[in-house]
Amino acid sequence: MMAKHLMEGTSYLFRVAAENQFGRSEYIETTKAVKAMNPLFPPGPPKDLHHVDVDKTEVWLVWNWPDRNGGSDITGFLVEYQEEGEREWDEWNTVSIPESHITGLEEGKTYRFRVRAENAIGLSRPDTTVPVLCQEKLVAPIVEVDAKLIEGIIVKCGSTIRLPAIMRGIPAPTAKWSIDGAEIVPEGTVKIESDNYSTVLSINDCLRSDSGSYILTVSNPAGTKTLALNVTVLDVPAAPIGPVNILEVTPEYMLIDWRPPKDDGGSPVTGYVVEKREAKKETWGGVSSGSTATKLKISRLQSGVEYVVRIRAENKMGIGAPLESAPTVAQHTFEAPGHPGKPNTSDIAEDALTVGWTMPLFDGGSQITGYIVERRHKGGKWIRVNTTPCKDLRIRVLGLFEGNEYEFRVFAENIAGFSGPSAISDPAKPCRQITAPGPPVNPRIKDYSKENADLVWIKPNKDGGSPIMGYIIEMQKAGGEWAIINKDGHIKQCAYRVKGLEEHSEYRFRVSAVNMIGVGEPRECPESVVAKDIMIPPEIEMDARSRERLTVRVGHNINIIGYVKARPDPEIIWKKGDDVLETAKRTTLTKNFPVVQLRIKEATRADHGKYVLKANNYSGEAQATITVNVLDRPGHCQNLKTTYVTRDSCMVSWENPVDNGGSEITNYIVECREPSVRLWSMISSDCTNRMVKAKLMEGHEYLFRVCAVNKCGPGPTVETKQPTLAIDPINKPGEPENFRVTDVGKNFVFLKWRRPDYDGGSPNIGYALESKLGAEEWVPLHEDLITNTFFMADKCVEKQTYQFRVQTCNEGGESDWVKTGDVLVREEIQKPVLDIKLAGALVVKAGESIRIEAGLRGMPQPEVKWVKDKATGDNPRVSVETGTDYSKFLMTKSKRTDTGKYVITATNSAGSFTGYAIVNVLDVPGPVRDVKVSGIGVDKCRVAWDLPEDEGGCEVDSYIIEKCETRRMVWSTYSASLVTNYCNVTRLVEGNEYIFRIRAENKMGTGPAVESKPVTARTQFNRPGPPESPEITKIGKEEMTVVWAPPENDGGKSITGYILERKEKRAVKWVPCTKSTISERRMKVSNLIPNHEYQFRVKAENEVGLGEPSKPCRPVAAKDPIEAPGPPGSFKVIDSTKTSITLGWAKPIYDGGAPIIGYMVEMRDKPELKPEVVEAEAVPEAVPKAKPAEEVKPVAETKPEGEAKPEAAVTGEGEEQYEEDAEDEAAAVAAKAKAEAKRKKKEEGWKKCNTGAGVLVHTEFTIPNLNEKQMYEFRVSAQNQVGWGRPATLKEAVNPKEVLGK
Repeated sequence: MMAKHLMEGTSYLFRVAAENQFGRSEYIETTKAVKAMNPLFPPGPPKDLHHVDVDKTEVWLVWNWPDRNGGSDITGFLVEYQEEGEREWDEWNTVSIPESHITGLEEGKTYRFRVRAENAIGLSRPDTTVPVLCQEKLVAPIVEVDAKLIEGIIVKCGSTIRLPAIMRGIPAPTAKWSIDGAEIVPEGTVKIESDNYSTVLSINDCLRSDSGSYILTVSNPAGTKTLALNVTVLDVPAAPIGPVNILEVTPEYMLIDWRPPKDDGGSPVTGYVVEKREAKKETWGGVSSGSTATKLKISRLQSGVEYVVRIRAENKMGIGAPLESAPTVAQHTFEAPGHPGKPNTSDIAEDALTVGWTMPLFDGGSQITGYIVERRHKGGKWIRVNTTPCKDLRIRVLGLFEGNEYEFRVFAENIAGFSGPSAISDPAKPCRQITAPGPPVNPRIKDYSKENADLVWIKPNKDGGSPIMGYIIEMQKAGGEWAIINKDGHIKQCAYRVKGLEEHSEYRFRVSAVNMIGVGEPRECPESVVAKDIMIPPEIEMDARSRERLTVRVGHNINIIGYVKARPDPEIIWKKGDDVLETAKRTTLTKNFPVVQLRIKEATRADHGKYVLKANNYSGEAQATITVNVLDRPGHCQNLKTTYVTRDSCMVSWENPVDNGGSEITNYIVECREPSVRLWSMISSDCTNRMVKAKLMEGHEYLFRVCAVNKCGPGPTVETKQPTLAIDPINKPGEPENFRVTDVGKNFVFLKWRRPDYDGGSPNIGYALESKLGAEEWVPLHEDLITNTFFMADKCVEKQTYQFRVQTCNEGGESDWVKTGDVLVREEIQKPVLDIKLAGALVVKAGESIRIEAGLRGMPQPEVKWVKDKATGDNPRVSVETGTDYSKFLMTKSKRTDTGKYVITATNSAGSFTGYAIVNVLDVPGPVRDVKVSGIGVDKCRVAWDLPEDEGGCEVDSYIIEKCETRRMVWSTYSASLVTNYCNVTRLVEGNEYIFRIRAENKMGTGPAVESKPVTARTQFNRPGPPESPEITKIGKEEMTVVWAPPENDGGKSITGYILERKEKRAVKWVPCTKSTISERRMKVSNLIPNHEYQFRVKAENEVGLGEPSKPCRPVAAKDPIEAPGPPGSFKVIDSTKTSITLGWAKPIYDGGAPIIGYMVEMRDKPELKPEVVEAEAVPEAVPKAKPAEEVKPVAETKPEGEAKPEAAVTGEGEEQYEEDAEDEAAAVAAKAKAEAKRKKKEEGWKKCNTGAGVLVHTEFTIPNLNEKQMYEFRVSAQNQVGWGRPATLKEAVNPKEVLGK
């Protein structure tokens, strides 16, 4: 066991004894004392030793503290070095902090360095660096240019381009200028001037072609720096891209369009200048200018004249080169249409008819815009029928005269004009046509009962040209003929109630309309009806305004509305509590189904409570409860009384009213008056407590009253019965409060207490103190009463125990004594206590000062020490100031590395106290880690990275991701506000190589960038391979279920779906089963042709495309398989008595493809196992004889699964082996005989239970007349048209018994 809670530095002896039920043994002790202290070891090795800088003769090393200190503080680090090729290590120095500057080395030599940590025990194992070569420091090149150049410069064509840059580095770097991957050579107008510190690229008389991104590459042995400077040269735009498209030409105008110029000259195109001229002339005429549209309609042309059009683009630099069109003649390109077909007439009425015709065979090259129709009396003058062209191939001609004959002709029209007239139609004569009406619309049975049926319908769409005179309804009883119901006359309305139906008889109905011609076509109601009452149990739904709770004010009406749905109409009962409500003077009960209403006029407070609406009929009952709250003013306050009466005040208190008026009490109004004065004075009008202090005048009598107020107003007042006299009662004062010892010295005790809450009615109070030494009597500490609430007992004897007590005195008497506990008089030694004045962690920004202050207590004066992360070295930025009751810590110019735990320790002779403060210095985040590029496609990729190891002390707000093409090395920002540590980069150019860099950003700024490895935008994936051949799992005559496995090769991308195809066995073409891809690997294919054979194959698809098809499955015919059903499910005993058992089961999960038509229940007595049968299976004689008796082999011993079978079995002492043929023959005969016997035994004794009940169709059956003492087995089988299925058997035999708790 482990002994815990030992005191460090104390020596201990241990002993142990054994104990059992008879007692404890003698103890055995340790031979020597053991001192409680942590075991000490050498510290662990320093971590992560590496050089941070190197020069010709100097090296700077840094490392981290060891993981363990060995139980003792680390006192320093021993630094050593070794020249390459030497075996001995030279000692350099011992330092106290994890860094060192080593000097005096030789240039050009290689050194190794190692560091060991040291504590009180000794040195640790060393941590060694890699070899370091002392050589001149290399500084990578730096390029500085004007900020305007980085943003890009814009110059005019013909001016000078000047790109200066300053470069620094050790050794001096060299500069190289390039554009579009080619180095710029100074020649002609191009000049490059470079020295050790700067370089300038100049281009005189620049051209538009000089625009681009100029790459400056500065390099030296330490590295390379690349900078891109964008230059844009402005010039007039190029000519628009041709040719000029002539979209439409007429004799008056032409419509043209063109494409914008490929080069806009470096600034947006502000408009186009369009001009035209006749082909035979040289003079251009203006058409349009200033518009940026690339489509224009040129009007005011002369018919038959040939024109040429030119277009020039314009920007802020001027007008560019022209684009001319081909010569175009201003004329139509089509003719007038041919004549329409011969008109024909239809739908003739007394004053109108419809004229129809066919389209012309020739439209003249232009779309037909309409048709003009003309009419005339036979042999008369033609008159136009329509003023505007008709778009359709028929028109309704109105305004004709009955009995006149009319002829018609038609003209077609397009843009070119009208066609010739069509052939003249045959003469047509308008006349009235009256027919029987059409059938009524949507006849249906709206409602029915055992005697009546309500029919409704809509009037016919066609009345046959004569008003509908009425309707005839016919009825057909099941098996009978149609009979007219309304023989007395026609039904005028579109609804009728058929009466006199016979209950439980089935009827059909049909309706016919009648006009002056006769009876129209009948229309039958789609459904038949059986005459019986509809039974619907009541359902109650309350109005939204009183669904659960209703609130009204006193005097207002209470309206509770409910909607009751039931057939037949239910009985309605309204109740409040146990009382049934009936119609009275203020109460009105309304019943107009489905609406029921309770109305109470001029509500009183007594009307609040729960109201119950109850509805019941033969089908059931329902009820709803509504809580009604009647708002009123509150009632009388209770138990009004006055207490603590003095000459200038008293306390008035009361209790809440019994009835708050239905809403919360908001406040109370308290008033007072003298008995001789009738006017009440206000004490408080907004009191929320049930007690108030009233100011009084000494010697006067007062009466008080109070009332409660809620949102309805103030309630009735309640008054005190007897007046209260304002005088001071003088009583004994209360006891002093919080009597305590605040300080103890060598011969004194300092006592303090607090004035009592109750002075007894007299302000003149004093205090008496007494002390007692041990068991002696109490002795006063002073002669007269004292008025202060403190006292110093300065005549105490050192190292003696005292008790002290105090009491309050006034004119009314003395209070009870208040005592202290035992106080030992001695000089006090107080352990140090620190109170760090810091709530949580201290957060400062980098560069600010860190200030921590701590309160200090302790006797004698403690010594204070500040330490951060166990560092003991001096820091010139740190200053500590310590006083008698405080200690202040100040660190100036804070750094991110100053983040950590600052420990303050106060120590004196009484002990020590340790506190700590957490400081977080905020700075920009460090670099992100492990930048990875994945999911590379032709135009996208995914860039992911790990969070910075140092987030700068605050949460990283976002990330900035930039990209550049390696051939251009121009960085562009892709996203500046990423909140995740990954980004899906899109819009990449296929085949280009890219580099990405990421910077973390927090509220302090942006951290350093980290670049990814170059990646090329191209696809990494292929189409998926073919899946396995599909299988058909379920077959029907019109549908099949096809399943398949995924392909072994998904092409590198996850499968997005599948295409399932099918074909008939003798067909050649494969047909897709769906228009879209299938997400699952299973599909039910429907709409198959019965008895046809089908084959299926499947294709897989991913983002790359569709893969090769699988091998087709075998041909399968579409037909329904029918077989015997499966066993019923959930077979169990659901009830039992002493003489019967009730069994229950569920339908079989598989019905064999045909409906279940019945069940058969069987039972038998539980068979008892015969001992001789069991023995026969265990002895060797049970094996059938395949050889003579002397060769019979005993039954082999059963081996556990997994063990090897014996090569040969032996019998008794002879150990004779059987031959394999004899053994196989004997085993086969035995197995066959045993299986047959087992089958017969399994079927033995079963008898059918449901013999007299016919076919059992329910899933429950009771077997009566059973013996309580007999165990029974039961089984049930299902039957369909094929036959009986496999039975389901109870898990164990049961006996009939009474079920308790039934």
